[in-house]
Amino acid sequence: MNKKRPANMVVSAMLATIIFIIIANCFMNLWGNSFTTLTAAKTATQAQAYSDIVSEKIKLEGTDAEEVTTKTKLSEITGNDSDDDWFYTYEIENETEDDNGNVFKVASIKIYKDDENSPRYSTEIPLSSLGNSTDGLEIGMVVAWTLSVNPSDNYLECNGQVVDGSKYPKLYALMHNVPDYRGVFLRGLGSVTSNHYGTVTHTSAKLGELQGDAIRNIYGNVTSSVEEDGFANGVFQLIKQHFNGADYRYGSWGFSFDASRVVPVAVENRPINKAVRYFIKAK
Repeated sequence: MNKKRPANMVVSAMLATIIFIIIANCFMNLWGNSFTTLTAAKTATQAQAYSDIVSEKIKLEGTDAEEVTTKTKLSEITGNDSDDDWFYTYEIENETEDDNGNVFKVASIKIYKDDENSPRYSTEIPLSSLGNSTDGLEIGMVVAWTLSVNPSDNYLECNGQVVDGSKYPKLYALMHNVPDYRGVFLRGLGSVTSNHYGTVTHTSAKLGELQGDAIRNIYGNVTSSVEEDGFANGVFQLIKQHFNGADYRYGSWGFSFDASRVVPVAVENRPINKAVRYFIKAK
């Protein structure tokens, strides 16, 4: 009986080990599959987002868009080096034309990850010559552009450049130079006045006229005497200097002015902002 006991213990240990391996394998497969599924879903969502960026680029180019059949880095559109491992292509089918001379095309976009041959995401978007492109904007309208690369030549950057009348005759009829919006904020024309326990007025300059920077008034008060403690508030701060005597009541006062005690300061006046590039519809 005592000789059989070690053998039974070995068999039990082996069975326990096998069961543990099976259970561990099941957990690894379960969690591994879940992790793979989550990663794949995240990558697919990212690929779709990149497809939307390429779609916007092509829509702005309209029927003038040229095919990109060689895999091209997404970073060339987004200007972000972190997108170097994503690529795109798009092919454009032969155009069709209706009885009114409107041209229609379809662009097929594909988004790739690294050097993969199969796209992670594919989609098709329609292109039309109606209204010069699919954006529906009138000549002279201004749009905010968030990318470092330029949109199609249907748009000119608002940097004060001269309008080529032979290439953009409709815009040239409106203006000979595009407005210069570099480094400035756009503001609605007119004024708003509110009267309730005081008057608050917000007034713009004339249409197209540059208005200089300004801030609201900053103020403070100071009181002082030779024999009494001084008082300061607002942007002023009281500084005691050269006091003599047993009771320290005789001496001189110093005052400092520091706007940062009241408002945030910088080398310019500005609201909270994010930089964009402004383009004007030229054709």
